[in-house]
Amino acid sequence: MDNPAAFKAAIDLMQVPSRVRQFRTQPLPNGMTLLLRVAAGDRQAEDEAIALTGRPPAVIREAAVFFIEQILLSPDADSYRRLGARSTATNAELHLNMVLLLKGMHPDIAGGDRSLFARRVTAAWDQLKTIERRAAYDATQPIADGASAKKKRTRGWSRKHWRIVPSNSRIMRSTAVEPSRGIPEGLLRRTLRLILTGMRS
Repeated sequence: MDNPAAFKAAIDLMQVPSRVRQFRTQPLPNGMTLLLRVAAGDRQAEDEAIALTGRPPAVIREAAVFFIEQILLSPDADSYRRLGARSTATNAELHLNMVLLLKGMHPDIAGGDRSLFARRVTAAWDQLKTIERRAAYDATQPIADGASAKKKRTRGWSRKHWRIVPSNSRIMRSTAVEPSRGIPEGLLRRTLRLILTGMRS
């Protein structure tokens, strides 16, 4: 039996739609394949989801479609997310998810016009369908490890975030700098000018 995490997240989101933004920034839950199979009209998958969640079929289907449209296919989602997968997924898994997503958007299953969502799915697959394209796409994406996050934070500092700290050294009358979020750039320049004037006199 599949992992119920994806359906739990989908049902929670459907009940509290205001959490969409929060869900869009979180990693995808386990059990996404089952959710995609339900959205694609797979009756066996639907029975599994009912057994896992204890919810009626209509709720199961609605939650799956809502999660896909709001979380996987949001305008700012990356190509892996649009295919309901993590960046570690195999090409076979990405292909299967693409097929399930497009099947779930067929008017006979989903009803209505979901051509916009279908275009997002096919565009994502187009970027990831070969090893070469996937490598090129991965090279454009930020690395989500601790080191890169630290590097990103460091890059965010600008000159206006530094303040003057007198040096304790008796040999060199210099100043050291350290981060400070509260001092505007104009004040920093005036302070430097006063220090340099004092050093000259």
